[in-house]
Amino acid sequence: MANDIWYSIRNNRIKKSLVKGFTQGADGELILDENELEHSVFLHPLDGVEPGSEWGRLSCELLLAEQIVCYIYVIAFDNLDYYVDKDHGSLWDYLKDPSENSYSKFKLLQQLGAKRFVNTKDGLLYELSGRYLFIALEMIGSGSACVGKMRVGVRGDVFMDTFPAVYHDRNSFFHRYISIFSSVYNDYSDQNEKLYEILDLDKCDASLLEMYGSWFGIDLKGGFLPEKTLRQIVKEAYQLNRMKGTKWALQRIVDILVGEDSVIVENRLQDGGIFDVTVMINQKLSENLRHQLMFLLDQFRPLRTRIRLLQMEKEAVVDGNSYLDMNAAIPKQKHVVLDEEAIYDGAITLM
Repeated sequence: MANDIWYSIRNNRIKKSLVKGFTQGADGELILDENELEHSVFLHPLDGVEPGSEWGRLSCELLLAEQIVCYIYVIAFDNLDYYVDKDHGSLWDYLKDPSENSYSKFKLLQQLGAKRFVNTKDGLLYELSGRYLFIALEMIGSGSACVGKMRVGVRGDVFMDTFPAVYHDRNSFFHRYISIFSSVYNDYSDQNEKLYEILDLDKCDASLLEMYGSWFGIDLKGGFLPEKTLRQIVKEAYQLNRMKGTKWALQRIVDILVGEDSVIVENRLQDGGIFDVTVMINQKLSENLRHQLMFLLDQFRPLRTRIRLLQMEKEAVVDGNSYLDMNAAIPKQKHVVLDEEAIYDGAITLM
């Protein structure tokens, strides 16, 4: 059973089109600009390659405020010229001309016999045939609106060829009835083809990462972990679980969240217990980052282990009771001033 052939209308096609009163989203969706008075779109014609090409189904995602009415005009010709009474010319040259009045353009499309849809997300184009398909869009009213993921099918259905030729009358009642099942089949086929994206940890929706983490027994719920951290934790979930309870797992968690500028010490610092671990980090952590780090470390630490975070400042300050022995250093100072009682005997070095 052959699948339908689809033309997608996204960024590249929209760049060739005439758009007024809309802003363009990242994925080619058109967002109504409420500050503009006119909202119209004249899309670059789709080329069906062969004369007499038969068009099938128009679909899109349409979000409209209650006060907005959206008209979609569709018409097909075997050439780019039009003839109305004694007037003729290039239809696309006329539609893409920004100096021409949009109302006159929509009126011409209606005179030429364009099919018009009102506030519809899915429409059949079975009665249209011609190499070039022209699509125009008009929104009237006030409020927010968005249209995206527009596409046009060429075949229109995938089931008609399975029936005897006597049932192949295009745009007949039987044809339109069967198209319901064809539409459902095509929609499910599209979803199945995109299943790999759901399991792609670089592209899947961030909301799925919490579920993927739970598959490995890692609690990532709460929504307070950054998306970048979530993706990296899930990518390494198997290895982290395999090394759970080891110094490597704890170190890797710290590296993911704060970078590699850290050291884990397995000894008694700050009067800790025999199983305690101190994580020394050479930076000052924000309160939010500290909670994120402890939330994950608690899931991978050994059962009897308590974790202390020791945040190291970039510079150290030595008080008056400190004793400098070997392996001790005072950080460089920009300015050193000797008081009046200091006696310089050549043994003092100013850095």
